[in-house]
Amino acid sequence: MRMKPACVGALLFVVVLSVLRVPSSVAVPAFARRENAKCQMCHLRLPELNEDGHSYIRRGLRAALGGMAAGAEMGKASMDAPMPPGMDMHTTTGPAATNPDASTERPLGEPVPLAWEKYLTVMGHHMLSAHSHERPGFRSGTIDVWVAGPVDPHWSGLANVAFDVEGGGVGVEQAYVQYNTSRNRRFFSARFGQLMPFAILFNGGGAAMPLSAPLALEMPLGTRNPWAPTTLTRGVELGAVDLPRWNAYLGAGQPQIDAPSSESHTDLYGSAEYLVGEGGDAVSLFGYRGQIAASAIEPVLDFSRVAAFANLYAPRAKGVLGVLWGSDSPIAGPSLASKGAFLLGEFLLTDQWAAYGRYDYLRHEVPAGEAEATDGPTVGMSFWAHTQIRLTLEAQFLKTAELARERGATAEVLWAF
Repeated sequence: MRMKPACVGALLFVVVLSVLRVPSSVAVPAFARRENAKCQMCHLRLPELNEDGHSYIRRGLRAALGGMAAGAEMGKASMDAPMPPGMDMHTTTGPAATNPDASTERPLGEPVPLAWEKYLTVMGHHMLSAHSHERPGFRSGTIDVWVAGPVDPHWSGLANVAFDVEGGGVGVEQAYVQYNTSRNRRFFSARFGQLMPFAILFNGGGAAMPLSAPLALEMPLGTRNPWAPTTLTRGVELGAVDLPRWNAYLGAGQPQIDAPSSESHTDLYGSAEYLVGEGGDAVSLFGYRGQIAASAIEPVLDFSRVAAFANLYAPRAKGVLGVLWGSDSPIAGPSLASKGAFLLGEFLLTDQWAAYGRYDYLRHEVPAGEAEATDGPTVGMSFWAHTQIRLTLEAQFLKTAELARERGATAEVLWAF
C-alpha cells in the first residue's frame, strides 16, 4: 500500500504531459546541435545509443564522411540513399532543409569552430522512488554539464561534471581527451583521462533507456570488493578500429572506487567487438584484471572479471544478452567466485512511448556460508513530452534466497538543453 502515492503521482504526471502534447523539435544537446541533426540519428530513443551513436563516439565525436551515415567508401549508405534505422537526421525538403555541418562544409575530422552553443549540454535527472517497507521519497538527483567535441582533425575531448542537487557535491564523471590517427574507416585511437571502457558503455553500463543497470554490472561481486564493471577508470586506453566490422581496445589505469587503503594499483583491461551485418548487431568480449590494496584489517585482494555481450537491433526494438564471470582472490583465504547474466528488451511503441523489460540473475560466493543468489524482473515505461523531456516509471521485483522479494518503483524526469 505504501507504494501507491509514488505510482499515482507518476501516472498523474504522465497524464499531464500527455495533455500538454508538446511537439517534438530538432534536438539541441551538444552532439546533435553540432551536426545539425535530430537525436534519432544516434539514439534508438533518448538516451539509448544506436550503432551510429557508437560510431560517432569511437570517431572522437565526429560525423563520418558524407554525414553521420558513412559514404560509399565507408561501406554504408550515402546521403542520397535510404537511411538505415535510427538515421532520420533532419528536414530534407522545404526552406528549412539543411545538411550536417560535418558532412558538407567540412571533411571528416575537420573541427567546427569552438563555441559554447556547439558543445555545451545541460541535463537534469530527478526521481521519485518507493520500495517495500519504506516511505516514498523524492530525490533531487543530479544536474550534468557536458562539454565535448573535436578541436582539430585528430584531437577531441569530453568532460562531464555532475552536480549533486541534494547533497551539494560536485564530481567529475568521464573526462578524457582522444587522439585518432586518421579520417578513414580504419584507424588507431588513444584516450587519456577518466573514462569507461567502450564495451561496458555500449552494453548496459552507460546512458540507457532503463533507470537501473543490470545486477551483474551494478552490484559489487563479493562482500569486500567494491569494484563493478561500470566503475570509471583513470588511465590510458589504446584501440584499433575498423568501423563497419570490428574494434579492439587495451587499457591500463586506476579504478575510481572507495578503496580501503590510500594505496593505488594499476589495473589492466581489454575488449573486442565484432559487428554482424549493417544494422548494429554485435558480439563483444570484455576482460578486466585488478587489485584492491591491503588495509589494516583486510589483505591484498586480486580480482578478475570476464563479460560477453550480444545485442540485436530492429527498426523499433533492441535486445541485449549479457553474461559476466568474476573471481575475488585474497592473499589469505579462499577465492570467491561470482557469475551473473541479464536479458534486456526495449521496444518503441509510438513516437512518444517506449517500454522495456529485463531479467537479472546474480550469484556470488561469500566467505562463510552458501553462495547468495538474486534474480528477478525489471519492467519500465517511458514517455517523451518533448525531444528533451522524458518521464520514466520503472518497477523491480528482485528475490534473494531466504529473503522476501524486494519490490520497488522509481519515476524519473529527465530534461536536457
